[in-house]
Amino acid sequence: MAEPYLPEIFTNLALLVDPETFLEPHTLLKKTGVKIEERGSRLKISGTFKDIENTYLELQGTCKERKKYESVVTHASNIMKSASSEPAEPVEVNSVIMNYIAEKCSEELNKIKRPEVSVKYYKKQVTFHPQDSGHGAILALLARERFVTFYQKIATELQTRSYCLDANQLQPLLAKFPELLLSTGQSKTDEITLTGRFISLEKFEQFLKSPLKMSSPRKISYSVDTRATASSQVLQSKTPDKEGTCSICLEDMVQSQMKTLEKCKHSFCTDCLKRAFKIKPVCPTCGVIYGALKGTQPEGKMKVTYDQFSLPGYEKYGTITIHYVIPDGLQGNEHPNPGQPYHGAVRLAYLPDSPEGKKVLQLLKRAFEQRLIFTVGRSSTTGKSNVVTWNDIHHKTSCTGGPTAYGYPDPDYLKRVQEELKVKGIY
Repeated sequence: MAEPYLPEIFTNLALLVDPETFLEPHTLLKKTGVKIEERGSRLKISGTFKDIENTYLELQGTCKERKKYESVVTHASNIMKSASSEPAEPVEVNSVIMNYIAEKCSEELNKIKRPEVSVKYYKKQVTFHPQDSGHGAILALLARERFVTFYQKIATELQTRSYCLDANQLQPLLAKFPELLLSTGQSKTDEITLTGRFISLEKFEQFLKSPLKMSSPRKISYSVDTRATASSQVLQSKTPDKEGTCSICLEDMVQSQMKTLEKCKHSFCTDCLKRAFKIKPVCPTCGVIYGALKGTQPEGKMKVTYDQFSLPGYEKYGTITIHYVIPDGLQGNEHPNPGQPYHGAVRLAYLPDSPEGKKVLQLLKRAFEQRLIFTVGRSSTTGKSNVVTWNDIHHKTSCTGGPTAYGYPDPDYLKRVQEELKVKGIY
């Protein structure tokens, strides 16, 4: 599996380096390609997080004294005011999805981990602990953001389905479909639960139904894990499928019963596509969205006011304040516990009153109308269940403090939130 798209979360970073601390630093820095400026007796190095990280590691090998090297990082703008040994905020995860990632995506997960960061999974939480008090806290924060992006991408693709199968059939099937995860600890020996991507499960079912392969088992239940949502980038394809073959059922298609999707040009059996779109209106092959997604946000109100003060980084503009009010109520069939009460929420969010900020406001209004801003579930901050929570469209709930405090300055925020909205079909 190819490495997933992991956007840079932090940009415009800088190091102040004492050239006396290293052996031939000018020669080394020119090779790295970072921007170099003289600041008195020191050198200012600017670039992306990856540039600065690579330069930092390169300098380590030429350090004259370890103690001096550990004091090199004196400034990292747009991340945090000072580095510390405190772990990054834990990430609440679904155990089924996390087990799938650990079993089937270990290579990608290892790319997110770093020697300077200890990643632990315990009681449905993933934590990121820096291993030193220097630059470890920054790397822990970056590892967390990369993990969230990767986790959300995987979560939106997964489904869980249950079947009745003879024990003798199980191992050959799992060998043929290694991308599917078998859940453990099941009470019935002939009942299995599989987790995997939609298209993998569809191929699995078509294989079971084929009389040439084995007698058809009895499918006992079907469920989709709706607790996971995504904010990952959607990959589009413009290359049509091989004519005559449905990539869902793997059968030859009849022209009169074939449907070709307009945007991505992938073709499927009409009935197969209808079943797929009942779950989610996206192409089963590439994920391109068709139609309008509807979320599970409870009834509420969104109000907008305008203020004269400016947000850090947008001093030329005023501020847009968004007021969200979701009152208490009873959960519907689309929520985790239908019929049970949920606790509402009152939230404030801030945007610059700039042209791009106004554009984001209109997109957020559409997302609110499509019930995509909030959902009902378990709060990742308080741990309480049956409460209204954010639904993976990030908001700035503070005016100041930078990205780690959900505030400004954050020069890439407006671009990132538009990407998150685009994944949900709003652009």
